[in-house]
Formats: sequence, C-alpha cells, structure tokens
Amino acid sequence: MRKFNIRKVLDGLTASSSSASQQQQQQHPPGNREPEIQETLQSEHFQLCKTVRHGFPYQPSALAFDPVQKILAVGTQTGALRLFGRPGVECYCQHDNGAAVIQLQFLINEGALVSALADDTLHLWNLRQKRPAILHSLKFCRERVTFCHLPFQSKWLYVGTERGNIHIVNVESFTLSGYVIMWNKDLVVHISDNPMLLIGFESGTVVLWDLKSKKADYRYTYDEAIHSVAWHHEGKQFICSHSDGTLTIWNVRSPAKPVQTITPHGKNGQPCKQIFIGIAVADLLC
Repeated sequence: MRKFNIRKVLDGLTASSSSASQQQQQQHPPGNREPEIQETLQSEHFQLCKTVRHGFPYQPSALAFDPVQKILAVGTQTGALRLFGRPGVECYCQHDNGAAVIQLQFLINEGALVSALADDTLHLWNLRQKRPAILHSLKFCRERVTFCHLPFQSKWLYVGTERGNIHIVNVESFTLSGYVIMWNKDLVVHISDNPMLLIGFESGTVVLWDLKSKKADYRYTYDEAIHSVAWHHEGKQFICSHSDGTLTIWNVRSPAKPVQTITPHGKNGQPCKQIFIGIAVADLLC
C-alpha cells in the first residue's frame, strides 16, 4: 500500500499559491494602476424640497367652510393653513411667525379669508390668486383676542377679547373702527347675529346687544361657565353649552331663566363633561 505524505501536499499548495500571486503582479504591476474618476458633482448641486403633502393637517386648531365656493380651510397649532377644494385641489400656506391659528372666517364667495392667531394678530388672505397671500395684518397689543365673527355679506368683523370688550374691524381697509362695545367684565367666548348681536361671556352671561342704541336689550345669566352658543334658525331662541355638560335653551324675550335645561350625557341629571355645540345642534331647539 502506497503511503500518503501530508507534508508534500501542503508544500504543493503553497507553491501553487505563490505562482498565482506572481502572475497577478505581472498582469497588474504596482506602477500601472487604473486612473481614478474625478467626481464633478458637489453637495451644493443638491437641495431637498417638499413636492407634495398628503393627509389631514397635523394638530388642527381651527376650521372654516365657504358653502358657495365649497372650500374648506384648516388652521393648525403650528400656524399652517390648508385649503381643500374639489377632489385633488389642495393648497398649503404658512404664517411667518408660526403662532397657532385660533379661528378662521371666510368672506363668503369673495375669495378671501380672515385668520386669527394666538399672538393676537389678524390676517386677511387673498385666495383669488394662484398662490394665496396675506393682504393685510392687524396686531392687538393691549388685549388678547379670544373670538371673531364676520356676518354674512358684511364688511364689519367683530373681535372679542379676554377683557370682555368687542372691537369692530373694517374688512375692506382692515382697520379698527371707532365703535367699541366696552363690557370690561370677562372673556368673550361667542359672538353671532340673527339679526341682533348675541355675545356670550365665559362667566355664564349672554347679552343681546343693540348696535344702534349701543346698549344691551336683554341679559341672560346661568351659574355655569359658557363654552359655546348657537342660534335657532328662526332667531327666537338660542342654546348654550356649559362647563358641567348642561345645555340651556333660552327664549330671546324671556331672560329670567332658560325655558329648558338638558344634561344629555349625565346620569340622573348629574353634571358631566362640557359639550361644544354648533349650528347643527341648535336645530334641536323647540
């Protein structure tokens, strides 16, 4: 039987490896390296940019709708403004200071929008151009803006403040008029007209204000703080939502007490969390 020598096998492998290495060196000598490619593109030749935004805006804080042109406006806590039209039609805008949008008001069918921000500034947007832009701005320095109301087809914007006063802004010139409702009591949480001006205060008081005589015709008082108010479409009643979850229904000409008090989500008439109401809920009035 022939003997197998492992040492000769290893020596043979080492020799073949050395031979292969010498052949590679002969084919690619160290002095003949391939030339390096010079890169001409630099970092300044590239720039990131947003090309599309998809989905509902993050942290929405205000909504408004133009029922004629069918445009929905959404404001956010970061000062962004999104406009939605027919399917596939969207537009994004941004307030420069980044303050939260607390309220939006359309000039119905006029291609304009008023935005109220948390830094007590009002802005008038022109929506009739390809890229919406701010036409006018107005800054309140001594009072904090809490609520705004723009009646249909009116040029007067009512601006309520934390001190309980209401200033009137001419939307065309975006300047303050000389007419001021000086209540000086508590924070304004609601303003609406149908046709008289209804003003709701956080403390629980509602005032029906006569603009011509410059006085309150009626005052309605409830023990709980008010969160929102809505008119019945006939203008003879209105409804208030309160901090304890109660809804109070009032006849305009009966300010002594509400005609009905409802706690829809309470058990056995007990208070619950507050409710925020809108125009649709006001149709529950009888």
